Amino acid sequence: MKIVTSGSKYIDIDAYAGIIAYSNLLRLKGIQAKAVSTAKLNESITSSLLELNTKLDKYEEKEDDEFIIIDVSNKDYFDEIVKESKIVEVIDHHTGFEEYWKRKLGENSKIEFIGSVATLIVEDYEKENLLERMSKDIAILLMSAILDNTLNFQAKVTNERDKIAYKKLLKIASVNDNYAEKYFLECQQNIERDLKVAIENDTKVEKICDLLPRVFGQLTLWNKEFIISNKEIVYETLNHIDKEWMMNLISLEDAKSYIIAEDTNVKVGLERLFNKSFEDDILELENVWLRKEIIKKARNMD
Repeated sequence: MKIVTSGSKYIDIDAYAGIIAYSNLLRLKGIQAKAVSTAKLNESITSSLLELNTKLDKYEEKEDDEFIIIDVSNKDYFDEIVKESKIVEVIDHHTGFEEYWKRKLGENSKIEFIGSVATLIVEDYEKENLLERMSKDIAILLMSAILDNTLNFQAKVTNERDKIAYKKLLKIASVNDNYAEKYFLECQQNIERDLKVAIENDTKVEKICDLLPRVFGQLTLWNKEFIISNKEIVYETLNHIDKEWMMNLISLEDAKSYIIAEDTNVKVGLERLFNKSFEDDILELENVWLRKEIIKKARNMD
């Protein structure tokens, strides 16, 4: 049995859509596969997406299980069910571990710096000539993943391949033209419902380089005002993890990222990284930046 899974702490819509869609692709090819995750689902997986006829599978460990990892390639953050010796494929769009997996898996390591892992999954359906057999509900999941991970195609990481994949999914899904705004507003409602949990569910804890703190939160909203007016919840939640933290607040309405930080050392590193100054614990950037884009920029400068 092929067990398609992702990260350990939480999964976003890209991971969720990816493991469901890829396990379905394997089944279309006649391969036994399950989409499994023991992680929390974050706010990018909205209630309307959970109501689709696409679900995660229950998992009971079997001796012959083999693992396919989607949307993560740092082995320290794989789902707890994963046994590294039984990993047969890794598909990811985060850089940093390409050489490690290429040595272990060869062509079964597919790690490319692209907007969304969902795009790579769509391309796999095409390679197998199975795109026409993709269900409407899986197409909606993958569309949502591309929107979320490219910030409605505003993020620098957005690739022409993401746009092409989205257009092909749009034909399958047959949704309204305003789907993107509807999706992001529903994500924001999820965040506003319980801001503390939303922050916890999308905070990465990993020492990457000297320019970035170990605790790196991110929230994507249509409008930033709710978070700005509730900054004390951000402070309290992240200070509980570590005093050195940053929050990347992405506001799609005005197409900007707002970096929130409190610690002086963190601010110094971020001001060096972006060559801009903080005002009242907020560093306003000219464009939207995804966490993975900030990490890539920091690694290149470190």
